[in-house]
Amino acid sequence: MYPKLASRPLCSLVLPAFMLLVSVAAFADEVLLTNGDRLTGKVINKTPEGLEFKTNYAGTLRIDWRVVETLNTDEPVNVLMRHNEGGLETRLARSDEPGTVQLTEVPEVPPLKLDRIAYLNPTPSQSGEGTEYRGRVNLAGSSNSGNSDTSQVVAEGELFGVEKYARFSLRLRGEQRTEGGDETASNVLARADRDWFVSKDRFIYGRTTAERDRFRDLALRFSAGGGYGLQLIDNDQTGFSVQGGLDYVRENRFDADDQVYPAFGWGVKYRHWLIGRSAEFFHEQDGYMNVDDARDVTLRARAGFRLPIIERLSAQVQGIFDWEGRPAEGRKSSDLSLQFGLGYDW
Repeated sequence: MYPKLASRPLCSLVLPAFMLLVSVAAFADEVLLTNGDRLTGKVINKTPEGLEFKTNYAGTLRIDWRVVETLNTDEPVNVLMRHNEGGLETRLARSDEPGTVQLTEVPEVPPLKLDRIAYLNPTPSQSGEGTEYRGRVNLAGSSNSGNSDTSQVVAEGELFGVEKYARFSLRLRGEQRTEGGDETASNVLARADRDWFVSKDRFIYGRTTAERDRFRDLALRFSAGGGYGLQLIDNDQTGFSVQGGLDYVRENRFDADDQVYPAFGWGVKYRHWLIGRSAEFFHEQDGYMNVDDARDVTLRARAGFRLPIIERLSAQVQGIFDWEGRPAEGRKSSDLSLQFGLGYDW
């Protein structure tokens, strides 16, 4: 009589071995670092911020390109050269010469120096072949009834586009608030910005805004202008830019006199992810000063935090501050509000 095979222990050995083979097949790229370390995984892309490399043991890593000695890819990647030298889709093979890599599609070409590679698997905006879009919708609101009867709704939408040498943003925000059946706030703001980069960190901008706020005696405030800007920081962790120029401003009031004037304009944008990307802090402001009256200053600012909840949903808290150096008669110079809401990104 033949002994029964121990099928359960055999499965317990075969299954992990099979999973290991699948894992190795899925992460077959290899990176050799200048200190001798060897990493296995999958090349996602390479940008000026470094090499994005996905592993099955440490998640996705961001590796400084300067510490990469050579690398090998199991599948073709899109290689984009610096200084408009063109691009090529090819598998990369390890080279014996440090700081280089072999392009398997053109074996007759000597090993390519790594510092000549600008991108691996570039996005449409990085390659100059298209525009990347992303957007965000935020909604905040409250409603109380009983001893007090109040309601508030704040809706905000933003659309961003990035090209190789330009970017744009569109923003629309509206607020409606009632207390005891009486309207106490009603305003809307529309804004459009476009930047054209003349170098890596310098750009020329154009912008326009349209604003209506009955409780600040604004039937319509329209502004359009342009100027020069500096992109001081721009990476996955932090963004910081400043700009300044000239604006044309036209104000139509419900009660006060209308006016049209040229103005000195400015703008600041800052964002920063806190440790572990647990929350993103943001601050934005823009404004202008009447060329003929330095006390006639208009400022719009907002600052706050976005806290990721799940993949595309986030909680948001922000403070919004508006200032008018010369408000309409009977109105105050400043408006300050604190808002809590939910945001959806795509």
